Amino acid sequence: MAANGECEGQIWSGAGKTQDELMLKDECILVNYMDEVIGHNNKYNCHKFVPGQPRGLLHRAFSVLLFDHENRLLLQQRAKSKITFPLVWTNTCCSHPLYGMKPCEVDQPEAIAQGDPKGVKAAAVRKLGHELGIPAAELDASRFKFLTRVHYWAADVGTYGSEAVWGEHEIDHILLYRLNAGEQLSVKPNAEEVEAVRWLGSGDLKEAMAGKGDMPLWSPWFRIIKERLLDAWWQDLDTALTTDKYVDVTSIHRFDTAPEFHGGLGDAKPLLDEVSKAEAAALKEGGEAQRRKVALDAEHEDRIVGFVGRGKAEVDTSAGDVKQGGYGKVPTHKIPKLDQLMRPLEIISALRLKCTGLLENNIKGQTDEDIEFCDDMLGKVSRSFAAVIRQLPTQLSIDICIFYLVLRALDTVEDDMEAYKGRESDKQAELISFGEKRLTDPNCSITGVGAADERTLVENFGRVARVFAKLSEGSREVIRNITDKMGAGMAEYVSADLAQGTLDQAAYNRYCHMVAGLVGEGLTRIFVSSGMESSELAGQGEQVWSFCADPKKEAANLGLANSMGLFLQKTNIIRDYLEDYVDGRAFWPQSVWKSYANSNDLGEFALPTSHGAGKLLPVKAGGEVLAKGVGVQALLCLNDLVADALELVPDSLEYLERVSTPAIYRFCAIPQVMAIATLAACFDNPLVFTGVVKIRKGLTARLIVACCDGPNAVHFWFRQFAEEILAQTKTCVGADGPVGKRLEKSCHRILERTQKRSEAWSGKQTQKRLVVGAVTALAVSSLFVGTSLQNQR
Repeated sequence: MAANGECEGQIWSGAGKTQDELMLKDECILVNYMDEVIGHNNKYNCHKFVPGQPRGLLHRAFSVLLFDHENRLLLQQRAKSKITFPLVWTNTCCSHPLYGMKPCEVDQPEAIAQGDPKGVKAAAVRKLGHELGIPAAELDASRFKFLTRVHYWAADVGTYGSEAVWGEHEIDHILLYRLNAGEQLSVKPNAEEVEAVRWLGSGDLKEAMAGKGDMPLWSPWFRIIKERLLDAWWQDLDTALTTDKYVDVTSIHRFDTAPEFHGGLGDAKPLLDEVSKAEAAALKEGGEAQRRKVALDAEHEDRIVGFVGRGKAEVDTSAGDVKQGGYGKVPTHKIPKLDQLMRPLEIISALRLKCTGLLENNIKGQTDEDIEFCDDMLGKVSRSFAAVIRQLPTQLSIDICIFYLVLRALDTVEDDMEAYKGRESDKQAELISFGEKRLTDPNCSITGVGAADERTLVENFGRVARVFAKLSEGSREVIRNITDKMGAGMAEYVSADLAQGTLDQAAYNRYCHMVAGLVGEGLTRIFVSSGMESSELAGQGEQVWSFCADPKKEAANLGLANSMGLFLQKTNIIRDYLEDYVDGRAFWPQSVWKSYANSNDLGEFALPTSHGAGKLLPVKAGGEVLAKGVGVQALLCLNDLVADALELVPDSLEYLERVSTPAIYRFCAIPQVMAIATLAACFDNPLVFTGVVKIRKGLTARLIVACCDGPNAVHFWFRQFAEEILAQTKTCVGADGPVGKRLEKSCHRILERTQKRSEAWSGKQTQKRLVVGAVTALAVSSLFVGTSLQNQR
């Protein structure tokens, strides 16, 4: 956003526009707790006090205190038609500088530091004309005296009751202006904005605000200004206007309003008074940098509380489970049991999976106690991968089990944000040396790291190391090599700032390679070294990766393996948006999400005003208000990332096509089918921004059974989900734009690739149904004939 005088914009006009129209048209300037510009949004969205943004969106404002030459203050009563705080008495003019105006109303920190925010002053001239009819020619912008800033919030429960959907959350720039002797202003209030005006002296105002007279209602921001700051200025008005004695360009005075302005639909609670105290202590102990950190950390935490509280309690869904994340409160959206019971084929698949031993445990029954421990830990730290690992041929299943547990232990070290707090270099050293130091130590025990079953795993890691030592040389070499590479890659990210995601698409791809592509490489090398698969499995696919060797120089460059790993990881990153943001380690690429966002914070997408709440996502209350002016930028970004992931599916299918061993095919196919099912569930789904979207357990069972039934069934399901996504591209957010076209292209590629096998599977299932139908008909007929003959006797 450009500085004053550098931004292109339009000359503002409110002629003929209602309050409602202005709320949709005008774009407020979003700021953080340090009053730094971070974006913009319409007035409607900024002032919605709803679950998910219980204090609305913090934006910049101004308050003009205009005095006549007798030092009387001009007050206005806000019009009945005002959406927030109608009919309350307040200062001369209180409104917002806007984004996209000419002259520019966006002030950068340098202008504020110099005590001359020209943008705010231009906005003051504009609004004094709009609200009070004062011609711009009668005002001199250079005579506005900037004094300081006030940060406050207030829910308009007085107007709308305890479930008020409106409020104010502003950093208010205070401007003084005084008329010279003999100077007159043409005050002609706009009835849409102002109900009445009145000039009051200091004593008269004190009585009026004490409830004596006909001015009972006062705005929360003016009450703060009057009670905390105004009296000192007013008593020394000449000095306040002509010197810098009262000018404070560094402080932002933060105040919670009176309890009567707390609550609202978002149930906002006191915050700013405590933040102010924490800032003062931080400034004293660590200076301005520490104060800044305390303020911004408090802002971030308050946003997280809003997201989590809304996701768990308010969205009209059955979200209830908690998925462990940075705050341990990210809800998982559950599927209603009735919905599951209405799907008999999924129930049958679940029964078949549970009762028929479709996936055998080939590790079970080992006499080696360390292997038994590893098998037990596998089931505890990975319910999803345990079954597909165990069904592999015995020795291969042990190899992959150890590979998985080694990487899970490495991941436990990386994920623990507390054990190494303040010792980041130690964490990096641990990750880099993990293969050399831990994997070769039969008595290894890492204490104080991880939680629950992961903690048990690393505390007893020596048992994993002892089994590792007994594996074949080929498997040991691969596991050690991948551990070293992943450890080094993880070490790079220990000190990286991922609060706002990866930098760009290349960084996004590389991260996915480090945490999942390398796993694909390791698995493929183990499969090939075992002799169960050919070297073709290690070949190149359609996607060309910068982290893979040139296929012209090295045919077995593991390109397909990386595509398969990246497809899984990108799906997880898409699904885990909220959990990762809460955890402070997000991965959505900035080059993508910033092209859709209205601010520079990835958390914007979790705001109900950004993902279509009330319009595309039902809410329990306030839906009509939420729907008006609501943004859908979060869904545009989501669908873009889904399209990016879908482009990897042809390579995933090619990889599966090259697998010859049934058990290995099942091992590879199950997570791939789950991934495209998850993508279909996440696509164009605002619930991604309120919790974790998961597929039905019954569908999971059905997909596992399909993978056991072979390649034709797998292709059938890939086709089913591609058709599901394709059908939605006609009506999804961004359907008519580049994202919609990209999605269509990806889906058509999948449909082309899966047509032959899918049709073969469908034909086989049709034959089965015909046979079952014929047998059933014959049985019924025989029963009918037998009954008839018996009756004749």
